Amino acid sequence: MSGVRKTVWRGTVSVALLASVLAGQGSFASVAESAGGEAAGDASRDPASASSQSVVMRDGTRIAATVYTPAGAGPHPLIVMPGAWWTMPQDVLFDEKKELAEAGYVVVSYDPRGLRRSGGEIDMAGPSDVADVSEMITWALGHTPADGRRVGLYSSSYGAAVTLNAAAHDPRVVAVAALCPWTDLFDSFVRNGTHTGTIATYQAVLGSLNGRMSPQTRQAFARLTSNQDTEAVRAWAKERSPRTFAAQLNARRTPVFMAGEWSDPLVPAGQTGRFLDQLTGPRQLWMNPGGHGDSSSREAALLQPKAAIREHARRWLDRFLLGRPNGVDLLAPLMVRPRNNDRVETYPSWSRLERSPSQVPLRAEGTSGEASVRLLAGLDSPADSGLFPVAGLADSVGLAPTTALPLLAAPLAAVWRSEPLEVPWGLRGSPVVRTRLTSTTSRGTFVAHLYDVDPLGVARLISHTPYSFTGATPGTRFAAEVPLPAAAWNVPRGHRLALVFDGSDHRYTGGGPIGSTLTFSGADTRLSVPVRSV
Repeated sequence: MSGVRKTVWRGTVSVALLASVLAGQGSFASVAESAGGEAAGDASRDPASASSQSVVMRDGTRIAATVYTPAGAGPHPLIVMPGAWWTMPQDVLFDEKKELAEAGYVVVSYDPRGLRRSGGEIDMAGPSDVADVSEMITWALGHTPADGRRVGLYSSSYGAAVTLNAAAHDPRVVAVAALCPWTDLFDSFVRNGTHTGTIATYQAVLGSLNGRMSPQTRQAFARLTSNQDTEAVRAWAKERSPRTFAAQLNARRTPVFMAGEWSDPLVPAGQTGRFLDQLTGPRQLWMNPGGHGDSSSREAALLQPKAAIREHARRWLDRFLLGRPNGVDLLAPLMVRPRNNDRVETYPSWSRLERSPSQVPLRAEGTSGEASVRLLAGLDSPADSGLFPVAGLADSVGLAPTTALPLLAAPLAAVWRSEPLEVPWGLRGSPVVRTRLTSTTSRGTFVAHLYDVDPLGVARLISHTPYSFTGATPGTRFAAEVPLPAAAWNVPRGHRLALVFDGSDHRYTGGGPIGSTLTFSGADTRLSVPVRSV
């Protein structure tokens, strides 16, 4: 078959598969048939057995595991599943380990070291966690009817980051399904020079309730919550970030499926997409509305019927571990469902999603557009990121954080807005704000919010991020470039975009004294957004 004919056939199948999703089937159960393959689990399932195990690692740490074994002598493909940082609701309500075993997999699920029933101390997806995955694979090959030629890793959240790091280090891993992983740990905790103090504290409290942190992990969280020693945190985080190990994954062309959410407070949207573009083997990322892990929960199957994330993850493993041509690998590398639209879109890469940035003409509220806008630092306004940690779940059902634009005014907020759009816009990717400002102090923080504003002044949050600076000369103007987390949002005709700066948000640790003054140049504040027609 010629290269052209192959390309046409592949594109035709991809369109057919995507059409099945867009038609509202809500899963890939019938996709396998359209690609000429067999859906996993279609045959009658045999009962599986489950047993609790205590597996001793090389350093003497005891890891608590549950092993699910399918009927029959085997050998069976193996799935190793490190647990999450905490027992996520979706993992309780949508526990598919037994279903995987009934479909023919040996499943080894375990609590990572330092968490819940396991011994040791939390390593935060570091070298000890990576070694544990490899030792768990070795143990399973010696104590279960598992096939060493067909080894997969599957987990969510903390465990998903562990799986990506482990797959990069263990050549026995054939495929990975990672739901809502971080891929750059430093970027998760430090945004534009600002520590995500509330988020780090939340994670630290959950870690303390669920287990025991190592001294290194405890020290890193202390630095994060106190806004200190960023370089030491960066070095610690690099060793625990999958993006550091992309070359190892590429060397073996390890197939990687990932899922993420637009409003994830722990993994800012765009982080996983940039990692996707680092990979060169079989790869997919599916972005959906919601907060951390919301699109892969059982509730998502009801509230977002087109976001069959866990089913798709299982079919990814079926394709590469069972060799079933079910069609999932024929879909595009990037699948996107906007926050305010059910239509699934596909792209060949993350960079192609963001390829069309447009400058948005803005006018500062209450000025001719050239004057300066003054903001009191450290003080909050009605512009807000949404209540952490529940805002993401609300966003998954279409309830974006909302305010009224007339309530936002100086000196608590600095506001710029566009003219009403003459045509609808599809904002896809990471907005970037560039501004010039002066400060009365050498350090400070402001928070940027991007809103979709309807004709009545109701403003719905598209994206937000903090920005902190140090070493400024008081009274001297300096430039700031502020990239915001990526978004997929459709702005209707007649709506405006509004850019709002304020001095505080409950998610972030501010860097300047309360009541200090930031003065922004009205003429030098610009917004660039990646836009495509909708």
